[in-house]
Amino acid sequence: MKLTDPFLAKFPKLQVIALLVVFSCINCGTEKSTGFKFEKLLVEYAVNPNNIDVQHPRFSWVISCDQRNQQQSAYRIMVASKEELLTQNKADLWDSGKIGSRETIQHEYESNNLKSDTRYFWKVIFWDKTGNPHESPVARFETAFFNPLDWKADWIGKESGIESVPSQGFYKDRKEESGLKDSIVHDGVSLLLRREIKLPKKVRSAKAYITGLGLYEFYINGVRVGDHLLSPAKTPYHKYILYDTYDVTDLLEDQANTFGIHLGNGWYNPYKKWWNEYRMQWFGSKKAIAQVEVTFTDGTTQTIITDKNWKWSHGPVTYNCIYDGEVYNANLDHSGWTFNGYNDSDWQPVKVFGSPTGRLVSHRMPAIKAQECFVPKEIKVSTPRMKVYDMGQNFAGTVRISAKAKKNTFLKIRFAEDLNVDGTIDVTSNEHANATAEYIMKGESVETYEPSFTWFGFKYVEITSQNGPLNIQKVEGKATYSANNQTGDFECNNQLVNKIHKATVWSQKSNMIGYPMDCPQRDERLGWMGDAQVTIEEAMFNFDMALFYENWLEGIKENQDEKTGDIPIISPRPYIKDDGVEWSSTYFTLLWEYSIQYGDQRILKRHYPAMKKYMAFLQSISKNYILPKGWIGDWGSMVKGWKEGEPESVPTAFYFLDARIISQVAKILGEDADSQYYKKLSDQISEKYNQTYLNGRTSNYNDGSQMANAFPLFLGIVPENQKDKVLSNLVTDIVEKNSSHLTTGVLGTKYMPEVLAEMGRADVAWKIINQKTYPSWNSMMEKYTTVCEFWTLKQSKNHVMMGSIDAWFYKYISGIQLDDENPAFRSFVIKPQLLDSLGSAKARIETLRGTISTAWKKSPGKFLLNIEVPFNTTAMVFIPAAQNERVTESGVPFDQVKELETLNYSDGRRLVKVGSGNYRFEVSSNLK
Repeated sequence: MKLTDPFLAKFPKLQVIALLVVFSCINCGTEKSTGFKFEKLLVEYAVNPNNIDVQHPRFSWVISCDQRNQQQSAYRIMVASKEELLTQNKADLWDSGKIGSRETIQHEYESNNLKSDTRYFWKVIFWDKTGNPHESPVARFETAFFNPLDWKADWIGKESGIESVPSQGFYKDRKEESGLKDSIVHDGVSLLLRREIKLPKKVRSAKAYITGLGLYEFYINGVRVGDHLLSPAKTPYHKYILYDTYDVTDLLEDQANTFGIHLGNGWYNPYKKWWNEYRMQWFGSKKAIAQVEVTFTDGTTQTIITDKNWKWSHGPVTYNCIYDGEVYNANLDHSGWTFNGYNDSDWQPVKVFGSPTGRLVSHRMPAIKAQECFVPKEIKVSTPRMKVYDMGQNFAGTVRISAKAKKNTFLKIRFAEDLNVDGTIDVTSNEHANATAEYIMKGESVETYEPSFTWFGFKYVEITSQNGPLNIQKVEGKATYSANNQTGDFECNNQLVNKIHKATVWSQKSNMIGYPMDCPQRDERLGWMGDAQVTIEEAMFNFDMALFYENWLEGIKENQDEKTGDIPIISPRPYIKDDGVEWSSTYFTLLWEYSIQYGDQRILKRHYPAMKKYMAFLQSISKNYILPKGWIGDWGSMVKGWKEGEPESVPTAFYFLDARIISQVAKILGEDADSQYYKKLSDQISEKYNQTYLNGRTSNYNDGSQMANAFPLFLGIVPENQKDKVLSNLVTDIVEKNSSHLTTGVLGTKYMPEVLAEMGRADVAWKIINQKTYPSWNSMMEKYTTVCEFWTLKQSKNHVMMGSIDAWFYKYISGIQLDDENPAFRSFVIKPQLLDSLGSAKARIETLRGTISTAWKKSPGKFLLNIEVPFNTTAMVFIPAAQNERVTESGVPFDQVKELETLNYSDGRRLVKVGSGNYRFEVSSNLK
């Protein structure tokens, strides 16, 4: 609208308004006027984090744009102590200046002036490809503690202040404590800690730093602080312990304030019955540390700490154990203990502990939380004293029950993944875990209970009562897992594949409770590294795993054997020698996949020394480049007569893979001499591997099993003149000898479908995926809502490892594939496979650079492909079309679209390079 419009001339006030609108549009953010929008501003992978404990945090930004083929040509990052400074383009802490670069991720703060427990503000200006600047909103980040001396608080509890602990910082065997003068006393009674403190002035801001060992709940003035559950997440406690950070400004009063901590055993203080190398290790007595930094409105400060002035009492939880469950006696509630004025005269003074050996580290990964709620789908059994509920989904977590009964009515809650024929629960897969919660009622109206210090893996819930009838008012299932944002989704017109995808996602959720677990239900729940290895890609397609994996990698590094350099096969757990190279090598695989997914070189630099130590260990146990047979092998293999550790070539194959990965890492880090050294080593291993395990006459490796032949093909170490023959042997074994069934276990089920697709036999993998008879995914999906541990369907019904196939769906059905040379999807591949009877598929993933999506559909004579390419990225798109077929993009003939760069034609596909934007390709073809 023109300002001289005759209509406006009649209304002078409207002219003024119009002028204000014009000028506001000129000065408002460029997002509205140019189509650019800042979707996320990230510091160390998080939006507005309050718990940064690294002196040089990294900045990333995600931008969307409705223009095609747009790029960043330069950027400028500004950091200030006050938000108003940035609105004036003043950066009193750090200003990167204008830097010519397309990179939007992992930009490091280059000053040394950050302080602990401080809030900072930042923004970024970027210039697009035509040189126009675009300014982000102001974001913030807050620091936690940089220095151990920042902690003024004491560790407090009820036991003696001195604990005799072995030099390695834990007990793994009950026999180890037999020589102690005072034997360790264990009980599962929870511990309450409290203190009242008066604040002299009005509070402007307050942050709390807290952790407990094993698990804690934190209260201020009767309110539970935060929504974290099962906190802190399990770590190698003898090396480091995570602490949480909360903004508690709104919880503090001007005068009296009551602070309370409720402690459970967790993994830190387990019962002796579970002391075992493959279960739990004892580290010490229950204890907590907390520090609240308060700033008043006048600018003065006060620090509130846990110290000798706190008091303790036993809590209402009379038994708590990760594996066995929890007993809660409501008659032992200390009503009002977290409120001001509570009479704690009969409470005892706490004991002050010396600091544990493990350093305190900020808990920056997403916390464990109750993420989803389920109501019972069906009641399977109903009697006056027992009910069995079907929650409709197998998951990890707890239940929240509301009931009404007389005093001392005893409610017993049991959990299971299966049912017996009569509808009662089948607890077989819980193995030795009691997996039970018990609640003793106090008889006051409707009472609500939810376990605090344990979790269960279940689909079915049995509730029974003693000393009175069962009067359940409400049952809710709480799915509990680390709050890693779900960043991916997949769907196609094959319902079996959709079921596998959904089951995989639920198994992934169920097994990321602070670290990647094997299973959530039985007496294990351990971080077996092989399980995590095969699901790395699937997990990172479906979830934002950056901070979660970063923490787990740190634990692996800390657990490395200081003498030999060996890596454990379970983490977090203190190092214990074990012959499992195929599991330990997950350390290398994860580091490489992580760096490619997130473009993170800092993590490679941090772990590179440990990687070199591990390679030295492998060299020390190798003989003429061959490693001895381990005990794991292709775990869960269906090969007839399979024994643990087979195929025996597996450890040496991983030795080669580790050498190749560290050579690539060394090259990235500028360690050229190391890179060449490890490249030569990988060549030597490859040569000896083929001499030892490849039968030149039959073109089979080892016993000719699917895993034996598939893995060297996947690794690319099969001699060129044998590739086709080995592949043919593999296909023959699958299709002819096993009627399109797999015989692979954990490892082969990941790597075999992958190599089949890469070598042009996706059709064979597709037959395996769609196999209806045993052994198959269909056998699982017909009965279960999560992925089973074994093809036999015995034991755990919630292991994610056989869900590794879900990455195949993203990569080969939707067609989204990473390019190792262009990390974090700076450039990527879209190459969907047109598989028999599959008519459509769509997928969407959120990356560090923005959203990637594909959606395709085929019908007689037509193929449609819609794609979304994020700002500042490019995609190599493989369009299935014969050379003489008509291809259009958004209705325009293919060769007339200026944004498309046609590269070549091969194997029935046109290869096109596209920049950012949304594209709609249509092929007129003879597809059926």
